[in-house]
Amino acid sequence: MYSKLFPYEEQLWNPQEEKGFCSRVIAYCPESLMMEWRFFRAGHVIPLHEHYHVQMSYVIRGSARVILADGSERLCRAGDAVSFAPNEAHSVITAEPDTVILDIFAPLRLDHLASHRALSEAERPPRRG
Repeated sequence: MYSKLFPYEEQLWNPQEEKGFCSRVIAYCPESLMMEWRFFRAGHVIPLHEHYHVQMSYVIRGSARVILADGSERLCRAGDAVSFAPNEAHSVITAEPDTVILDIFAPLRLDHLASHRALSEAERPPRRG
């Protein structure tokens, strides 16, 4: 058993305001990882990429266009969710400023966990109601 509480104050932040976003690892376990992405402006592009992880994304606030390798795209608004199979190429472009997306990856994305752990203690954004 590996139940664990991840208090807000201990979550791993990666502030990259100069790049137009910040992210945090909310929780993780040996099988998966949950992250939040905050994009500050419309038009932020996450280039076409793929990974061997299953990815499930939920738009908490704002909206974003999801584009697949075949060129098909869909606008995802707050409350919408999308899932990607392993190795399914995808891209995301934010459609509104202040867009917030929750991602869950399985298996655990060690690259995201390591990059967030490697950062020094950064000032965390304030809690949002």
